[in-house]
Amino acid sequence: MTALANILVVAENDNASIKAATLNTITAALQCGDDVHVLVAGHNAGAAAQQATRIVGVSKVLHADAEHLAHALAENLAAQVLAIAANYSHIVFAPPHLARMLRHAWRPSWVLVRFPM
Repeated sequence: MTALANILVVAENDNASIKAATLNTITAALQCGDDVHVLVAGHNAGAAAQQATRIVGVSKVLHADAEHLAHALAENLAAQVLAIAANYSHIVFAPPHLARMLRHAWRPSWVLVRFPM
């Protein structure tokens, strides 16, 4: 029996709303497995996290809210993702620029998947 994929989508957001690239990424992630979680990281990003709870197909929203996450700096966001990475078979990033920004933070054995936008 094949285990189902447990997928984390790192949402692109502006601390107020989820960006369209995240919706496209979630749609693609749903093709890989049926347990899709979304991480909304930011500062005062409660509205964005609430919006993520209404996205069809998302089974769980993780909300990391801290001042140091306000601008999605690579080091801060990577630390947040790495803290929960062991729980996921796949981690995908919504916008291509975010994937490029975080690429340096990953272990060489990890594969970073970017879905076409």
